[in-house]
Amino acid sequence: MHELSLCKNILEIIKQHVSGREGGRVKKICLEIGALTAVDHAALRFGFEVVSQGSMAEQAVLDIIEVQGMAICDSCQQRITIQNYYDSCTRCGHWQLTVMAGEELRVKYMEME
Repeated sequence: MHELSLCKNILEIIKQHVSGREGGRVKKICLEIGALTAVDHAALRFGFEVVSQGSMAEQAVLDIIEVQGMAICDSCQQRITIQNYYDSCTRCGHWQLTVMAGEELRVKYMEME
């Protein structure tokens, strides 16, 4: 379950950004997660609930924005939506694609009390 280590990293990012602020609690964390990352959103939410216990992010809501997988075909230059790394071009059927989006995993913003 790599989601648990992701949760620990997210909590560490929050701690770095919140350090030095008195008594503020994190209410909401917005994450951008690419469709190609294979992150299980339910497992991520559960893992974050576990690792955030006793921290300034305890009971914070995770708002997850899924970023679609996008690629450009190396053959016909068509920009396409992909669900997996092994998808082919929907226009010409070529298999070599350059991924442009969908690999993101970042904290977009946090809301504090």
